[in-house]
Amino acid sequence: MSGIDIGYAAAVIETPTPLPLSLLHGVEAAISDALGIANVRHRSALHSLNIPDHVDLAATIYETIAANWQAGDADANKDRSRQNWRWTLQPQIGAENRSPEVVLERAIASACAAAGRTDWANQIPVASGLVLGASDGRRAIDLGQRRGEGHYELIELKIASDTPLFAAVELLGYASLWLLARKDPPVTKPALLAAERVDLRVLAPSAFYAIFDLHSLERRLHEGVQLLGGCQGVRLSFAFDVLPLTLTTNVLPDGENVLFGLEQRTALHRG
Repeated sequence: MSGIDIGYAAAVIETPTPLPLSLLHGVEAAISDALGIANVRHRSALHSLNIPDHVDLAATIYETIAANWQAGDADANKDRSRQNWRWTLQPQIGAENRSPEVVLERAIASACAAAGRTDWANQIPVASGLVLGASDGRRAIDLGQRRGEGHYELIELKIASDTPLFAAVELLGYASLWLLARKDPPVTKPALLAAERVDLRVLAPSAFYAIFDLHSLERRLHEGVQLLGGCQGVRLSFAFDVLPLTLTTNVLPDGENVLFGLEQRTALHRG
């Protein structure tokens, strides 16, 4: 090999791998490709959604994020923020933020805080500071409930934005980050990372789901997360849940009735 060839080869070998722009970078594209659809955010994709037998959506999401995790050296940055996986209530809301999801989420947090409830948390950060320069600082799980010893429920709240598929992909992305973080927890050792069972729930009004047949999607996602969790020694489940009508109106009930309404949420598909 000539000197020029050697120099060229060395230059190629030494080219650094670019840091991911986000730990969730490429997830939507990977799912769209796997399903043969244009975009997980398009409502039209759900009208004729066909999941090939060989496709495991949960595994696809996890593997994409795990590759970003490694490329961004997220393990080395696990202690840069002490906020990731915190379990607190954040009831405050900016006057300019009037999205229905945020208004309801903060109403739930406020009602929990007023009632002295510590089993609920909201805006749980999942990726702050893990990849230098990445845009993950605001990524957070909308709501969480501690259901029992080592048993948690993590909720993606939707009212009228996005689609059930996008909400599911987003939630499974956060679950993947949880699985990766629990392998080598930060020094703060958040209790959530020690959970043995986590139920993943998209929570939305019935109208959010109404025009779609989501049976197959829900079943495949549930089977996928069960397998993914089982490989790592934890129990995971997935389902679409329905908000009661009292929590989908423009005028929300008072705090005590917000919590009562929250307890009336139901499964989209029973059995």
